[in-house]
Amino acid sequence: MKQAALKLPVTFAWRLQTSPALLGLAALPIVVILVLVAVMLWVSIQRGILGTAQAIYTLENYASIVADPFLYRVLWNTAIFTFTTTCVALLIGLPIAWLAERTTIPGKTLIYAVMTLGLLIPGIYTAMGWTFIAHPRIGFLNRWLVDLFALENAPINIATPIGMGFVQGLNLAAVTFILTAQMFRAMNPTLEEAARVHGMSFGKTLRRVTLPLALPGILAAVIYIVTIGIATFDIPAILGLGNRVYMLSTFIYIKVHPQGSGLPEYGITGAVGTFMIVVAGLLTVLYSRVLSSGHRFEVVTGKGYRPALLQLGGWTIAGWCFIGLYAFVSKLLPLLLIAYAALTPYFAPPSAEMMRQLSLEHFYNMDWELVLRGARNTALLVFVVPLLVLLFSFSISWLVVRSRSRARYALEFCAFLPQALPEVILAIGALLLALFVLGDHVPLYGSVWLIAVVYVAARLAFATRAFNGSLLQIHKELEEAAFVSGLSTLRTARRVLLPLLRPTLLSVWIWTALLVYRELTVAVFLGVHDNITFPAVIWSYWYAGGMNKASAVTLLMTVLLAPLIVAFWWFGRRSQVAGQ
Repeated sequence: MKQAALKLPVTFAWRLQTSPALLGLAALPIVVILVLVAVMLWVSIQRGILGTAQAIYTLENYASIVADPFLYRVLWNTAIFTFTTTCVALLIGLPIAWLAERTTIPGKTLIYAVMTLGLLIPGIYTAMGWTFIAHPRIGFLNRWLVDLFALENAPINIATPIGMGFVQGLNLAAVTFILTAQMFRAMNPTLEEAARVHGMSFGKTLRRVTLPLALPGILAAVIYIVTIGIATFDIPAILGLGNRVYMLSTFIYIKVHPQGSGLPEYGITGAVGTFMIVVAGLLTVLYSRVLSSGHRFEVVTGKGYRPALLQLGGWTIAGWCFIGLYAFVSKLLPLLLIAYAALTPYFAPPSAEMMRQLSLEHFYNMDWELVLRGARNTALLVFVVPLLVLLFSFSISWLVVRSRSRARYALEFCAFLPQALPEVILAIGALLLALFVLGDHVPLYGSVWLIAVVYVAARLAFATRAFNGSLLQIHKELEEAAFVSGLSTLRTARRVLLPLLRPTLLSVWIWTALLVYRELTVAVFLGVHDNITFPAVIWSYWYAGGMNKASAVTLLMTVLLAPLIVAFWWFGRRSQVAGQ
Protein backbone atom coordinates (compact mmCIF):
# COMPACT_ATOMS: atom_id res chain seq x y z
CA MET A 1 0.00 0.00 0.00
CA LYS A 2 2.79 2.39 1.03
CA GLN A 3 4.81 1.63 -2.10
CA ALA A 4 1.73 2.15 -4.26
CA ALA A 5 1.08 5.53 -2.62
CA LEU A 6 4.66 6.61 -3.25
CA LYS A 7 4.27 5.71 -6.91
CA LEU A 8 1.16 7.89 -7.34
CA PRO A 9 2.99 11.11 -8.24
CA VAL A 10 5.09 9.20 -10.79
CA THR A 11 1.97 7.68 -12.36
CA PHE A 12 0.16 10.99 -12.60
CA ALA A 13 3.33 12.68 -13.79
CA TRP A 14 3.62 10.21 -16.64
CA ARG A 15 0.07 10.98 -17.71
CA LEU A 16 0.73 14.72 -17.48
CA GLN A 17 4.12 14.31 -19.22
CA THR A 18 5.83 16.37 -16.58
CA SER A 19 8.27 16.06 -13.73
CA PRO A 20 7.09 14.05 -10.66
CA ALA A 21 8.84 16.62 -8.45
CA LEU A 22 6.91 19.48 -10.05
CA LEU A 23 3.66 17.58 -9.71
CA GLY A 24 4.41 16.84 -6.06
CA LEU A 25 5.07 20.51 -5.36
CA ALA A 26 1.78 21.46 -7.04
CA ALA A 27 -0.24 18.81 -5.24
CA LEU A 28 1.09 19.38 -1.71
CA PRO A 29 -0.68 22.70 -0.91
CA ILE A 30 -3.86 21.47 -2.62
CA VAL A 31 -3.92 18.42 -0.35
CA VAL A 32 -3.36 20.64 2.70
CA ILE A 33 -6.32 22.90 1.79
CA LEU A 34 -8.64 19.94 1.25
CA VAL A 35 -7.50 18.34 4.52
CA LEU A 36 -8.18 21.56 6.48
CA VAL A 37 -11.72 21.72 5.15
CA ALA A 38 -12.29 17.99 5.69
CA VAL A 39 -11.08 18.12 9.30
CA MET A 40 -13.44 20.96 10.09
CA LEU A 41 -16.38 19.03 8.60
CA TRP A 42 -15.29 15.92 10.52
CA VAL A 43 -15.17 17.78 13.84
CA SER A 44 -18.53 19.44 13.18
CA ILE A 45 -20.28 16.05 13.38
CA GLN A 46 -18.73 15.00 16.68
CA ARG A 47 -19.66 15.46 20.33
CA GLY A 48 -17.85 14.51 23.49
CA ILE A 49 -14.08 14.55 24.00
CA LEU A 50 -12.73 14.87 20.47
CA GLY A 51 -9.86 12.65 19.46
CA THR A 52 -10.83 9.93 21.96
CA ALA A 53 -13.11 6.91 21.98
CA GLN A 54 -15.65 8.95 23.97
CA ALA A 55 -16.44 11.13 20.98
CA ILE A 56 -19.67 10.24 19.20
CA TYR A 57 -20.83 11.06 15.71
CA THR A 58 -23.99 13.14 15.70
CA LEU A 59 -25.65 16.16 14.14
CA GLU A 60 -26.29 17.77 17.53
CA ASN A 61 -23.85 20.60 16.80
CA TYR A 62 -25.94 21.65 13.81
CA ALA A 63 -29.15 21.26 15.85
CA SER A 64 -27.63 23.42 18.60
CA ILE A 65 -26.76 26.33 16.33
CA VAL A 66 -30.17 26.16 14.65
CA ALA A 67 -31.87 26.36 18.06
CA ASP A 68 -29.59 29.05 19.46
CA PRO A 69 -31.37 32.47 19.46
CA PHE A 70 -28.07 34.22 20.19
CA LEU A 71 -26.66 32.97 16.89
CA TYR A 72 -29.61 34.54 15.03
CA ARG A 73 -28.71 37.88 16.61
CA VAL A 74 -25.11 37.31 15.51
CA LEU A 75 -26.28 36.55 11.97
CA TRP A 76 -28.43 39.70 11.95
CA ASN A 77 -25.46 41.77 13.14
CA THR A 78 -23.27 40.19 10.48
CA ALA A 79 -25.85 40.92 7.77
CA ILE A 80 -26.11 44.61 8.79
CA PHE A 81 -22.33 44.87 9.08
CA THR A 82 -21.76 43.28 5.65
CA PHE A 83 -24.46 45.37 3.95
CA THR A 84 -23.07 48.62 5.41
CA THR A 85 -19.51 47.60 4.51
CA THR A 86 -20.48 46.90 0.91
CA CYS A 87 -22.44 50.14 0.49
CA VAL A 88 -19.68 52.35 1.97
CA ALA A 89 -16.92 50.61 -0.02
CA LEU A 90 -18.86 50.99 -3.28
CA LEU A 91 -19.95 54.59 -2.64
CA ILE A 92 -16.31 55.60 -2.11
CA GLY A 93 -14.30 53.22 -4.29
CA LEU A 94 -16.44 53.34 -7.45
CA PRO A 95 -16.50 57.17 -7.88
CA ILE A 96 -12.74 57.39 -7.29
CA ALA A 97 -12.10 54.62 -9.86
CA TRP A 98 -14.37 56.42 -12.33
CA LEU A 99 -12.60 59.74 -11.71
CA ALA A 100 -9.19 58.15 -12.21
CA GLU A 101 -10.01 56.30 -15.43
CA ARG A 102 -12.85 58.11 -17.20
CA THR A 103 -12.16 61.78 -16.57
CA THR A 104 -9.38 64.32 -17.16
CA ILE A 105 -8.79 64.86 -13.43
CA PRO A 106 -5.08 65.76 -12.90
CA GLY A 107 -2.77 63.90 -10.51
CA LYS A 108 -3.85 60.35 -11.36
CA THR A 109 -0.52 58.95 -10.16
CA LEU A 110 -1.22 60.46 -6.75
CA ILE A 111 -4.72 58.94 -6.74
CA TYR A 112 -3.23 55.50 -7.35
CA ALA A 113 -0.66 56.13 -4.62
CA VAL A 114 -3.37 57.08 -2.11
CA MET A 115 -5.55 54.08 -2.94
CA THR A 116 -2.65 51.60 -2.99
CA LEU A 117 -1.51 52.90 0.39
CA GLY A 118 -5.07 52.41 1.63
CA LEU A 119 -4.85 48.80 0.51
CA LEU A 120 -1.61 48.19 2.38
CA ILE A 121 -2.46 49.78 5.73
CA PRO A 122 -3.98 47.12 8.05
CA GLY A 123 -7.63 47.36 9.05
CA ILE A 124 -6.64 47.13 12.70
CA TYR A 125 -5.10 50.63 12.38
CA THR A 126 -8.35 52.12 11.08
CA ALA A 127 -10.36 50.35 13.78
CA MET A 128 -8.11 51.58 16.60
CA GLY A 129 -8.13 55.12 15.23
CA TRP A 130 -11.91 55.22 14.94
CA THR A 131 -12.21 53.90 18.48
CA PHE A 132 -10.38 57.02 19.63
CA ILE A 133 -12.65 59.16 17.42
CA ALA A 134 -16.18 57.88 17.92
CA HIS A 135 -16.32 55.34 20.75
CA PRO A 136 -19.33 56.28 22.95
CA ARG A 137 -17.18 56.40 26.09
CA ILE A 138 -13.68 57.51 25.11
CA GLY A 139 -14.12 58.92 21.58
CA PHE A 140 -12.93 62.54 21.58
CA LEU A 141 -15.53 63.54 18.96
CA ASN A 142 -18.33 62.28 21.21
CA ARG A 143 -16.87 64.02 24.25
CA TRP A 144 -16.55 67.30 22.39
CA LEU A 145 -20.16 67.06 21.15
CA VAL A 146 -21.45 66.16 24.63
CA ASP A 147 -19.62 69.15 26.14
CA LEU A 148 -20.60 71.51 23.33
CA PHE A 149 -24.34 70.73 23.28
CA ALA A 150 -24.71 69.61 26.93
CA LEU A 151 -25.90 66.16 25.81
CA GLU A 152 -26.60 63.36 28.28
CA ASN A 153 -25.37 60.57 25.99
CA ALA A 154 -22.81 60.27 23.24
CA PRO A 155 -24.50 61.02 19.89
CA ILE A 156 -22.24 58.68 17.86
CA ASN A 157 -21.66 54.99 18.57
CA ILE A 158 -19.07 53.37 16.35
CA ALA A 159 -19.42 50.07 18.26
CA THR A 160 -22.59 49.05 16.41
CA PRO A 161 -22.90 46.84 13.32
CA ILE A 162 -23.52 49.96 11.21
CA GLY A 163 -20.59 51.81 12.78
CA MET A 164 -18.25 48.87 12.33
CA GLY A 165 -19.52 48.42 8.76
CA PHE A 166 -18.71 52.08 8.09
CA VAL A 167 -15.12 51.59 9.29
CA GLN A 168 -14.74 48.33 7.34
CA GLY A 169 -16.18 50.07 4.26
CA LEU A 170 -13.55 52.80 4.56
CA ASN A 171 -10.93 50.10 4.74
CA LEU A 172 -12.26 48.18 1.71
CA ALA A 173 -12.90 51.20 -0.55
CA ALA A 174 -9.34 50.73 -1.84
CA VAL A 175 -10.20 47.12 -2.79
CA THR A 176 -13.24 48.34 -4.74
CA PHE A 177 -11.02 50.86 -6.51
CA ILE A 178 -8.46 48.21 -7.52
CA LEU A 179 -11.16 45.78 -8.72
CA THR A 180 -13.08 48.32 -10.84
CA ALA A 181 -10.48 50.78 -12.14
CA GLN A 182 -9.31 48.43 -14.92
CA MET A 183 -12.91 47.89 -15.98
CA PHE A 184 -13.53 51.64 -16.36
CA ARG A 185 -10.24 51.99 -18.25
CA ALA A 186 -11.22 49.36 -20.86
CA MET A 187 -14.81 50.54 -21.32
CA ASN A 188 -15.64 51.67 -24.87
CA PRO A 189 -17.18 55.20 -24.66
CA THR A 190 -19.16 54.85 -27.95
CA LEU A 191 -22.39 53.87 -26.20
CA GLU A 192 -22.12 56.76 -23.72
CA GLU A 193 -21.49 59.22 -26.57
CA ALA A 194 -24.51 57.84 -28.44
CA ALA A 195 -26.65 58.32 -25.31
CA ARG A 196 -25.55 61.93 -24.99
CA VAL A 197 -26.21 62.56 -28.71
CA HIS A 198 -29.77 61.34 -28.12
CA GLY A 199 -30.27 63.91 -25.35
CA MET A 200 -29.63 61.86 -22.22
CA SER A 201 -28.34 63.82 -19.23
CA PHE A 202 -25.09 62.90 -17.46
CA GLY A 203 -26.94 61.24 -14.59
CA LYS A 204 -29.23 59.27 -16.86
CA THR A 205 -26.30 58.11 -19.02
CA LEU A 206 -24.45 57.01 -15.90
CA ARG A 207 -27.47 55.10 -14.58
CA ARG A 208 -28.67 53.49 -17.83
CA VAL A 209 -25.43 52.94 -19.78
CA THR A 210 -22.22 53.20 -17.75
CA LEU A 211 -23.21 51.27 -14.61
CA PRO A 212 -24.99 48.40 -16.47
CA LEU A 213 -21.88 47.93 -18.64
CA ALA A 214 -19.75 47.90 -15.51
CA LEU A 215 -21.95 45.29 -13.82
CA PRO A 216 -19.50 42.32 -13.97
CA GLY A 217 -16.71 44.32 -12.33
CA ILE A 218 -19.07 45.77 -9.72
CA LEU A 219 -20.50 42.32 -8.94
CA ALA A 220 -16.98 40.94 -8.56
CA ALA A 221 -16.21 43.69 -6.06
CA VAL A 222 -19.52 43.14 -4.22
CA ILE A 223 -19.00 39.37 -3.90
CA TYR A 224 -15.41 39.80 -2.76
CA ILE A 225 -16.39 42.42 -0.17
CA VAL A 226 -19.34 40.36 1.08
CA THR A 227 -17.06 37.33 1.49
CA ILE A 228 -14.64 39.44 3.52
CA GLY A 229 -17.48 41.04 5.50
CA ILE A 230 -18.89 37.70 6.59
CA ALA A 231 -15.60 36.46 8.01
CA THR A 232 -13.53 39.53 8.84
CA PHE A 233 -12.16 39.56 12.37
CA ASP A 234 -9.93 42.56 13.07
CA ILE A 235 -12.45 45.44 12.96
CA PRO A 236 -15.33 43.56 14.70
CA ALA A 237 -12.85 42.40 17.35
CA ILE A 238 -11.34 45.83 18.01
CA LEU A 239 -14.62 47.75 17.96
CA GLY A 240 -17.26 45.20 18.93
CA LEU A 241 -15.84 42.50 21.20
CA GLY A 242 -15.34 44.79 24.20
CA ASN A 243 -18.91 46.09 23.79
CA ARG A 244 -20.40 42.58 23.39
CA VAL A 245 -21.47 43.20 19.80
CA TYR A 246 -20.67 39.95 18.03
CA MET A 247 -20.20 39.01 14.37
CA LEU A 248 -19.72 35.48 13.03
CA SER A 249 -15.93 35.70 13.31
CA THR A 250 -15.95 37.00 16.89
CA PHE A 251 -18.67 34.45 17.77
CA ILE A 252 -16.30 31.69 16.60
CA TYR A 253 -13.47 33.31 18.54
CA ILE A 254 -15.35 33.21 21.86
CA LYS A 255 -16.32 29.60 21.19
CA VAL A 256 -12.65 28.67 20.71
CA HIS A 257 -11.36 31.00 23.47
CA PRO A 258 -14.14 31.03 26.08
CA GLN A 259 -13.84 33.42 28.98
CA GLY A 260 -13.76 32.16 32.56
CA SER A 261 -13.88 28.42 33.18
CA GLY A 262 -15.77 27.48 30.02
CA LEU A 263 -14.44 24.82 27.67
CA PRO A 264 -13.84 25.38 23.95
CA GLU A 265 -16.77 24.24 21.79
CA TYR A 266 -14.93 22.96 18.74
CA GLY A 267 -17.91 21.07 17.36
CA ILE A 268 -20.04 24.25 17.33
CA THR A 269 -17.14 26.07 15.69
CA GLY A 270 -16.96 23.44 12.97
CA ALA A 271 -20.71 23.65 12.34
CA VAL A 272 -20.63 27.46 12.05
CA GLY A 273 -17.57 27.17 9.79
CA THR A 274 -19.49 24.78 7.54
CA PHE A 275 -22.26 27.35 7.29
CA MET A 276 -19.70 29.99 6.25
CA ILE A 277 -18.27 27.65 3.60
CA VAL A 278 -21.75 27.14 2.16
CA VAL A 279 -22.37 30.90 1.99
CA ALA A 280 -18.96 31.55 0.41
CA GLY A 281 -19.58 28.73 -2.07
CA LEU A 282 -22.96 30.17 -3.09
CA LEU A 283 -21.39 33.59 -3.64
CA THR A 284 -18.68 32.01 -5.81
CA VAL A 285 -21.30 30.15 -7.87
CA LEU A 286 -23.22 33.41 -8.31
CA TYR A 287 -20.10 35.13 -9.59
CA SER A 288 -19.35 32.23 -11.96
CA ARG A 289 -22.84 32.55 -13.45
CA VAL A 290 -22.26 36.25 -14.07
CA LEU A 291 -18.98 35.43 -15.82
CA SER A 292 -20.66 32.75 -17.94
CA SER A 293 -22.93 35.44 -19.43
CA GLY A 294 -20.01 37.81 -19.95
CA HIS A 295 -20.69 38.08 -23.72
CA ARG A 296 -23.59 40.44 -22.88
CA PHE A 297 -21.04 42.97 -21.59
CA GLU A 298 -18.47 42.79 -24.44
CA VAL A 299 -18.21 46.40 -25.60
CA VAL A 300 -14.48 46.56 -26.42
CA THR A 301 -13.82 45.50 -30.02
CA GLY A 302 -11.13 46.14 -32.59
CA LYS A 303 -13.45 48.30 -34.69
CA GLY A 304 -12.77 51.94 -33.99
CA TYR A 305 -12.19 51.40 -30.27
CA ARG A 306 -10.73 54.49 -28.65
CA PRO A 307 -10.86 55.58 -25.04
CA ALA A 308 -12.32 59.05 -24.48
CA LEU A 309 -12.13 61.00 -21.23
CA LEU A 310 -14.77 63.27 -19.78
CA GLN A 311 -13.75 66.89 -19.25
CA LEU A 312 -14.32 67.69 -15.56
CA GLY A 313 -13.77 71.43 -15.73
CA GLY A 314 -14.71 73.10 -12.45
CA TRP A 315 -15.68 69.74 -10.91
CA THR A 316 -11.99 68.86 -10.63
CA ILE A 317 -11.79 70.61 -7.25
CA ALA A 318 -14.84 68.72 -5.99
CA GLY A 319 -13.31 65.45 -7.16
CA TRP A 320 -10.04 66.05 -5.33
CA CYS A 321 -11.90 67.22 -2.19
CA PHE A 322 -13.74 63.88 -2.19
CA ILE A 323 -10.50 61.89 -2.57
CA GLY A 324 -8.71 64.01 0.04
CA LEU A 325 -11.55 63.64 2.53
CA TYR A 326 -11.49 59.86 2.10
CA ALA A 327 -7.72 59.70 2.62
CA PHE A 328 -7.99 61.89 5.71
CA VAL A 329 -10.82 60.09 7.54
CA SER A 330 -9.80 56.55 6.56
CA LYS A 331 -6.02 56.59 7.01
CA LEU A 332 -4.41 59.85 8.07
CA LEU A 333 -6.65 60.75 11.02
CA PRO A 334 -6.60 57.21 12.54
CA LEU A 335 -2.79 57.05 12.23
CA LEU A 336 -2.40 60.48 13.84
CA LEU A 337 -4.61 59.44 16.76
CA ILE A 338 -2.70 56.17 17.19
CA ALA A 339 0.53 58.17 17.38
CA TYR A 340 -1.12 60.57 19.84
CA ALA A 341 -2.36 57.70 22.04
CA ALA A 342 1.11 56.11 21.97
CA LEU A 343 2.73 59.26 23.34
CA THR A 344 0.18 60.32 25.98
CA PRO A 345 0.09 58.81 29.51
CA TYR A 346 -3.66 58.12 29.20
CA PHE A 347 -6.21 58.71 26.47
CA ALA A 348 -8.02 62.06 26.58
CA PRO A 349 -9.16 64.47 23.85
CA PRO A 350 -6.25 66.43 22.33
CA SER A 351 -5.59 69.68 24.19
CA ALA A 352 -2.69 71.97 25.09
CA GLU A 353 -2.45 70.30 28.50
CA MET A 354 -2.21 66.81 26.94
CA MET A 355 0.40 68.01 24.46
CA ARG A 356 2.63 69.04 27.37
CA GLN A 357 2.46 65.48 28.73
CA LEU A 358 3.71 63.74 25.59
CA SER A 359 6.43 61.20 26.41
CA LEU A 360 7.90 57.85 25.45
CA GLU A 361 6.69 56.24 28.67
CA HIS A 362 4.71 53.46 26.93
CA PHE A 363 7.70 52.50 24.80
CA TYR A 364 9.89 52.19 27.91
CA ASN A 365 7.29 50.20 29.86
CA MET A 366 6.11 47.78 27.19
CA ASP A 367 7.01 44.08 27.54
CA TRP A 368 9.97 44.10 25.20
CA GLU A 369 10.51 40.34 25.52
CA LEU A 370 6.98 39.83 24.19
CA VAL A 371 7.41 42.45 21.45
CA LEU A 372 10.74 41.02 20.29
CA ARG A 373 9.31 37.50 20.27
CA GLY A 374 6.45 38.77 18.10
CA ALA A 375 8.92 40.56 15.83
CA ARG A 376 11.07 37.43 15.47
CA ASN A 377 8.11 35.22 14.61
CA THR A 378 6.77 37.80 12.16
CA ALA A 379 10.19 38.16 10.51
CA LEU A 380 10.42 34.36 10.15
CA LEU A 381 6.97 34.24 8.53
CA VAL A 382 7.76 37.18 6.23
CA PHE A 383 10.90 35.35 5.08
CA VAL A 384 9.53 31.80 4.70
CA VAL A 385 5.90 32.19 3.57
CA PRO A 386 6.53 34.24 0.38
CA LEU A 387 9.22 31.75 -0.74
CA LEU A 388 6.87 28.79 -0.28
CA VAL A 389 4.02 30.66 -1.97
CA LEU A 390 6.27 31.37 -4.98
CA LEU A 391 7.45 27.74 -5.17
CA PHE A 392 3.99 26.15 -4.92
CA SER A 393 2.11 28.69 -7.05
CA PHE A 394 4.69 28.52 -9.86
CA SER A 395 4.41 24.71 -9.90
CA ILE A 396 0.62 24.88 -10.05
CA SER A 397 0.53 27.60 -12.70
CA TRP A 398 3.07 25.84 -14.91
CA LEU A 399 0.95 22.67 -14.90
CA VAL A 400 -2.29 24.63 -15.45
CA VAL A 401 -0.95 26.72 -18.33
CA ARG A 402 1.50 24.33 -20.01
CA SER A 403 0.10 20.81 -19.57
CA ARG A 404 -2.80 19.42 -21.64
CA SER A 405 -4.23 17.03 -19.09
CA ARG A 406 -7.77 17.43 -17.73
CA ALA A 407 -6.22 17.27 -14.27
CA ARG A 408 -5.17 20.90 -14.73
CA TYR A 409 -8.80 21.96 -14.29
CA ALA A 410 -8.86 20.31 -10.86
CA LEU A 411 -5.59 22.03 -9.93
CA GLU A 412 -6.95 25.37 -11.10
CA PHE A 413 -10.16 24.94 -9.09
CA CYS A 414 -8.38 23.86 -5.91
CA ALA A 415 -5.81 26.65 -6.19
CA PHE A 416 -8.64 29.18 -6.44
CA LEU A 417 -10.52 27.57 -3.52
CA PRO A 418 -8.81 29.71 -0.81
CA GLN A 419 -10.26 32.79 -2.52
CA ALA A 420 -13.74 31.54 -1.59
CA LEU A 421 -12.73 30.30 1.86
CA PRO A 422 -12.46 32.97 4.57
CA GLU A 423 -9.15 32.91 6.41
CA VAL A 424 -10.94 32.23 9.67
CA ILE A 425 -12.14 28.90 8.19
CA LEU A 426 -8.62 27.89 7.21
CA ALA A 427 -7.40 28.89 10.67
CA ILE A 428 -10.07 26.85 12.43
CA GLY A 429 -9.33 23.87 10.16
CA ALA A 430 -5.62 24.12 11.01
CA LEU A 431 -6.35 24.41 14.72
CA LEU A 432 -8.56 21.32 14.73
CA LEU A 433 -6.06 19.40 12.57
CA ALA A 434 -3.20 20.18 14.96
CA LEU A 435 -5.23 19.34 18.08
CA PHE A 436 -7.21 16.25 17.11
CA VAL A 437 -5.51 14.64 14.10
CA LEU A 438 -1.79 15.32 14.33
CA GLY A 439 -1.66 15.62 18.12
CA ASP A 440 1.69 14.59 19.58
CA HIS A 441 2.71 12.73 16.41
CA VAL A 442 3.45 16.01 14.61
CA PRO A 443 3.56 18.73 17.30
CA LEU A 444 2.43 21.67 15.18
CA TYR A 445 0.07 23.24 17.73
CA GLY A 446 1.60 26.35 19.23
CA SER A 447 4.35 26.56 16.61
CA VAL A 448 4.89 29.32 14.11
CA TRP A 449 4.88 26.68 11.34
CA LEU A 450 1.16 26.04 11.84
CA ILE A 451 0.53 29.73 11.11
CA ALA A 452 2.84 29.48 8.10
CA VAL A 453 0.83 26.57 6.67
CA VAL A 454 -2.38 28.62 6.73
CA TYR A 455 -0.68 31.72 5.33
CA VAL A 456 0.70 29.73 2.39
CA ALA A 457 -2.70 28.16 1.67
CA ALA A 458 -4.50 31.50 1.88
CA ARG A 459 -2.13 33.28 -0.55
CA LEU A 460 -2.16 30.62 -3.29
CA ALA A 461 -5.18 32.04 -5.13
CA PHE A 462 -3.64 35.46 -5.71
CA ALA A 463 -0.19 34.11 -6.58
CA THR A 464 -1.46 31.56 -9.12
CA ARG A 465 -3.59 34.29 -10.82
CA ALA A 466 -0.46 36.40 -11.21
CA PHE A 467 1.67 33.50 -12.54
CA ASN A 468 -1.04 32.28 -14.91
CA GLY A 469 -1.17 35.67 -16.61
CA SER A 470 2.61 35.95 -16.89
CA LEU A 471 3.11 32.39 -18.19
CA LEU A 472 0.50 32.94 -20.89
CA GLN A 473 2.61 35.83 -22.22
CA ILE A 474 5.72 33.62 -22.66
CA HIS A 475 5.71 31.67 -25.91
CA LYS A 476 6.19 27.91 -25.70
CA GLU A 477 8.93 28.02 -28.35
CA LEU A 478 11.44 29.14 -25.71
CA GLU A 479 10.78 26.07 -23.57
CA GLU A 480 10.68 23.77 -26.62
CA ALA A 481 14.11 25.05 -27.66
CA ALA A 482 15.40 24.29 -24.17
CA PHE A 483 13.97 20.76 -24.28
CA VAL A 484 15.53 20.15 -27.71
CA SER A 485 18.85 21.30 -26.27
CA GLY A 486 18.58 18.60 -23.62
CA LEU A 487 17.45 20.56 -20.57
CA SER A 488 15.15 18.82 -18.10
CA THR A 489 11.84 20.35 -16.96
CA LEU A 490 13.32 21.73 -13.76
CA ARG A 491 16.38 23.16 -15.50
CA THR A 492 14.16 24.72 -18.17
CA ALA A 493 12.09 26.35 -15.46
CA ARG A 494 15.21 27.60 -13.66
CA ARG A 495 17.22 28.74 -16.72
CA VAL A 496 14.45 29.99 -19.04
CA LEU A 497 11.17 30.74 -17.28
CA LEU A 498 12.27 32.16 -13.95
CA PRO A 499 14.44 34.94 -15.46
CA LEU A 500 11.54 36.00 -17.68
CA LEU A 501 9.16 35.89 -14.71
CA ARG A 502 11.38 37.97 -12.43
CA PRO A 503 9.03 41.03 -12.25
CA THR A 504 6.07 38.82 -11.33
CA LEU A 505 8.19 36.93 -8.80
CA LEU A 506 9.22 40.16 -7.08
CA SER A 507 5.69 41.59 -7.06
CA VAL A 508 4.16 38.42 -5.61
CA TRP A 509 6.97 38.12 -3.05
CA ILE A 510 6.60 41.69 -1.76
CA TRP A 511 2.79 41.63 -1.81
CA THR A 512 2.70 38.32 0.08
CA ALA A 513 5.26 39.60 2.58
CA LEU A 514 3.13 42.69 3.21
CA LEU A 515 -0.02 40.64 3.80
CA VAL A 516 1.84 38.26 6.11
CA TYR A 517 3.29 41.16 8.08
CA ARG A 518 -0.08 42.82 8.73
CA GLU A 519 -2.32 39.72 9.09
CA LEU A 520 -4.21 39.38 12.39
CA THR A 521 -7.04 36.85 12.05
CA VAL A 522 -5.01 33.66 11.62
CA ALA A 523 -2.39 34.83 14.13
CA VAL A 524 -5.06 35.38 16.83
CA PHE A 525 -6.83 32.05 16.28
CA LEU A 526 -3.61 30.00 16.18
CA GLY A 527 -1.40 32.12 18.40
CA VAL A 528 -0.23 31.07 21.86
CA HIS A 529 2.71 32.16 24.01
CA ASP A 530 5.52 30.90 21.79
CA ASN A 531 4.25 31.67 18.28
CA ILE A 532 2.77 35.12 18.88
CA THR A 533 3.22 37.59 16.00
CA PHE A 534 3.47 41.38 15.85
CA PRO A 535 -0.26 42.02 15.13
CA ALA A 536 -1.17 39.50 17.83
CA VAL A 537 0.95 41.45 20.34
CA ILE A 538 -1.11 44.55 19.52
CA TRP A 539 -4.28 42.52 19.94
CA SER A 540 -3.15 41.11 23.30
CA TYR A 541 -2.50 44.62 24.67
CA TRP A 542 -5.76 45.97 23.27
CA TYR A 543 -7.86 43.05 24.54
CA ALA A 544 -6.34 43.48 28.01
CA GLY A 545 -7.32 47.16 28.07
CA GLY A 546 -3.86 48.60 27.36
CA MET A 547 -4.88 50.92 24.54
CA ASN A 548 -1.89 53.22 24.89
CA LYS A 549 0.64 50.38 24.84
CA ALA A 550 -1.20 48.79 21.91
CA SER A 551 -0.87 52.12 20.10
CA ALA A 552 2.85 52.25 20.90
CA VAL A 553 3.40 48.78 19.41
CA THR A 554 1.28 49.78 16.40
CA LEU A 555 3.46 52.83 15.86
CA LEU A 556 6.57 50.67 16.06
CA MET A 557 5.07 48.21 13.59
CA THR A 558 4.20 51.06 11.21
CA VAL A 559 7.79 52.30 11.19
CA LEU A 560 9.02 48.80 10.34
CA LEU A 561 6.27 48.41 7.70
CA ALA A 562 7.32 51.54 5.79
CA PRO A 563 10.31 49.97 3.93
CA LEU A 564 8.12 47.12 2.65
CA ILE A 565 5.51 49.60 1.37
CA VAL A 566 8.21 51.68 -0.33
CA ALA A 567 9.69 48.55 -1.93
CA PHE A 568 6.28 47.46 -3.18
CA TRP A 569 5.61 50.90 -4.61
CA TRP A 570 9.05 51.07 -6.26
CA PHE A 571 8.73 47.67 -7.93
CA GLY A 572 5.17 48.49 -8.94
CA ARG A 573 6.31 51.70 -10.62
CA ARG A 574 9.17 49.91 -12.39
CA SER A 575 6.81 47.24 -13.72
CA GLN A 576 4.40 49.92 -14.90
CA VAL A 577 7.14 51.82 -16.70
CA ALA A 578 8.44 48.60 -18.25
CA GLY A 579 4.94 47.74 -19.41
CA GLN A 580 4.59 51.13 -21.09
